[in-house]
Amino acid sequence: MSHAPEHVGLIPDGLRRWANINGTTLFDAYRRGAEKVTEILLALQRRGVQTATVYNLSRGNLARADAELESVYAASIYFFSTLLPSHFDRTKCSFRLHGDRSALPHEYVTAAEDLERAMKGSDFHINILAAYDAYDELRTAHHRAEREGCEINTALDIDDVDLIIRTTPEPLLSGFLPLQSQYAQLVFLSTPLNELTEQDVDGLIAAYRRLPQLRGL
Repeated sequence: MSHAPEHVGLIPDGLRRWANINGTTLFDAYRRGAEKVTEILLALQRRGVQTATVYNLSRGNLARADAELESVYAASIYFFSTLLPSHFDRTKCSFRLHGDRSALPHEYVTAAEDLERAMKGSDFHINILAAYDAYDELRTAHHRAEREGCEINTALDIDDVDLIIRTTPEPLLSGFLPLQSQYAQLVFLSTPLNELTEQDVDGLIAAYRRLPQLRGL
């Protein structure tokens, strides 16, 4: 039976490599990457995906060189303040930032929180992981489960992922939602993020539809 993924995870990787190959700056590579992620999110929304979770920064990524982090932050703020508000209906879409906000720049967090307040819809959900660490997520869920008397999986803020797309061929999840990804279909692409097309997304959704989703059965 044909079925579409309800929740797609995106690990937009390889931008440093793309900048080197194409002789451009990190700032330009990450800014174009933000625009490409917007295109991918729109394509997923059009194909009936209900939730998309984008891996922006792990906690470990925060140890990268300042010049690279500044490019990531600038592109992310552009993504939050300009791209998402102009392409997604705030009455139909929601947005949420997940991770340690205290580890992120004030301007980054302010732009994300402004968007959280503005986008309150229920048709399409956009999650951003930044300064994210799975151990932090598990600890928070454990405390919530104890407080509310529920199971840890119920206490997690993000639901199970059906399909994960990483835009590099290295077969690594790099800590992306490990609990929620237990039965996810994993796709590692040789096509760089900044060259991914809507037709590529169509192909990935079509491939997902063809495979049986057994969930351990």
